[in-house]
Amino acid sequence: MTDASSRVTREEAVPVALAGGDSAWLAGLRQAALAAYREVPWPSSTRDEDWRRTPQIDKLDPATFTEPRPLGVTDMPAYLAEAVAGPLASADVSALVVSDECGNLEAGAGVGSSATAQGLSAGIAAESSVWQGLAGVVAPPGLRKWISLNTVRTRGGAALHVGRGQQVDGYVRLLHGVSQGSASFPRTLIKLEEGASLTVVEEWLSPNADPSLLVPLVEVELGRGAHLTHVIFQNCGDQTVLQSTVRAHVGQEARYDLRWNMLGAAWQKSYFEALMLGEGSDTRLVGLCVGKQRQHCDVQTLQDHVAPGAVSDLLYRVAVANRSRSVYAGLIRVEEGAQKTNAYVQNRNLLLSPQAKSDSNPTLEILANDVRCTHGSTAGRIDDNQLFYCESRGIEREQARRLIIEGFFADVVDSFPEGTLRECGRGLVLAVLEELARTGALDASRRAA
Repeated sequence: MTDASSRVTREEAVPVALAGGDSAWLAGLRQAALAAYREVPWPSSTRDEDWRRTPQIDKLDPATFTEPRPLGVTDMPAYLAEAVAGPLASADVSALVVSDECGNLEAGAGVGSSATAQGLSAGIAAESSVWQGLAGVVAPPGLRKWISLNTVRTRGGAALHVGRGQQVDGYVRLLHGVSQGSASFPRTLIKLEEGASLTVVEEWLSPNADPSLLVPLVEVELGRGAHLTHVIFQNCGDQTVLQSTVRAHVGQEARYDLRWNMLGAAWQKSYFEALMLGEGSDTRLVGLCVGKQRQHCDVQTLQDHVAPGAVSDLLYRVAVANRSRSVYAGLIRVEEGAQKTNAYVQNRNLLLSPQAKSDSNPTLEILANDVRCTHGSTAGRIDDNQLFYCESRGIEREQARRLIIEGFFADVVDSFPEGTLRECGRGLVLAVLEELARTGALDASRRAA
């Protein structure tokens, strides 16, 4: 349990500080976030539309999570050390930043003469004026209670700054974890100046059988003509609760490519939000989720078109097995004056057992009259004609179901950057399908556990 001097409850949260102390503006931001946290009530499935299909929030109590180890302890837990040396450890990595509940454990070197990737404390200390205009601006504390709590309690994370025209080779790798029944609030700040280009890979991790809370918050700002490829692998343990927010400001003619792979956690609520603030901006959001056992995955997306002539495209595919459940809500908002907008949302859901559930609710909010905005949503079971086709060629039913599921995710996986990242994304999906096959979840004749 947390002690009285550092507790986090549904109504109260004591601010912490980064290693070496907070700058004056960051301390002020934490106080503003604390006021917002106290003012906004705890989310409720009976009161808040955002949470209507995720009643787990009603029982979640942040006071039950233990206080992290003392700030400055840099011993890397075994699960993080294993991940660091895992499939994504390649020659393509230009910098590595690792954090957990006690702060930054490892902060990689700079990645170029005008590009830096540092731990949160070092990054803010080195370029305070840069981050003052981004942290708490892209994701203001009063927007949601979880954003306020992250701002009050963040002790580590990453700060990535790429200067004008800088093209960073390879990719920057960020690992954010939590363990020991604790709560972690990592913060990632990404700023690309005009014409800059960067690929970032984030991993959200925790060990199995460890009831912990992970609350990552990512703020992105892209200057004119900048291009960010942002890949997220969520592979948390089976008792972890994940509450995440990724929010981007996309400038004129800039491009934001976001890919996510959600495979872990007991239950999660994740927000992916892109605000097209510059004319001609382009955002592509592509993700997948595989649910097993009693997992619950709630994803909410926002494509907010503020400037004219912008494009956004979202593809989200989900397969749920056993008694797992998927919830998706996607909003395309076109602000007044955002003419020539082109936006699309597609959510497809595959139900692998009679007890699995999937809810999908894509919506449009359009205040301009010269736009092209469409959405589509489907949910269903594996096509009997596809099964018959496979079985007629000598493929056993369970293997046929697995091949069909692989094909269902193929266009999502193929959208990941070619090479190590794509193969890692494919490998993680195949590992989950192997687990489902081993437990009989792909056998349609068996009832879910």
